Amino acid sequence: MKVLVATGSKYGSTRGVGVAIGEKLEELGFDVDVRDACDVLGVHFYDAVVIGSAVYGGLWRRDASDLIRDHVLALRAREVYMFSVGMEPVVRPGQRLDEAEQLAYDVGAKEHVRFAGAINWDKLNVGERAMMRVLNPPKGDFRDFDEITAWAQDVGFNLRAVAAV
Repeated sequence: MKVLVATGSKYGSTRGVGVAIGEKLEELGFDVDVRDACDVLGVHFYDAVVIGSAVYGGLWRRDASDLIRDHVLALRAREVYMFSVGMEPVVRPGQRLDEAEQLAYDVGAKEHVRFAGAINWDKLNVGERAMMRVLNPPKGDFRDFDEITAWAQDVGFNLRAVAAV
């Protein structure tokens, strides 16, 4: 089974999550391409697609959301799994859903999960630093690669079940 793992990543944190997912799927025997979402011209070569994006203010990066919007019909015909990476990985009760929930619905994604991300202060531009001072999120790398690879393993098991049918 041919699998695409595509990510929308500004500073590399989300890309690192995508690479870990791709490596786990390869370890499980899948033929995997890991790409930046902006470099994906089509999804028709793939049986399954895992798409992830960094989340800023509840919005996915435009390259990742555009990948979904531009290929929504083709994605509906494939196994799609989605992940978001940000500093608030869990939606609290009463909190509005972010853009990813609608995108997942639009393509009939099997699952959308959220992972904690990383903030590298040295990579932020002046405007981003000013915003971070106001928001005061935790700084550092909070990605849990055990959690990420466990999810990728579950995705792999689900894809194997679909491939066996």
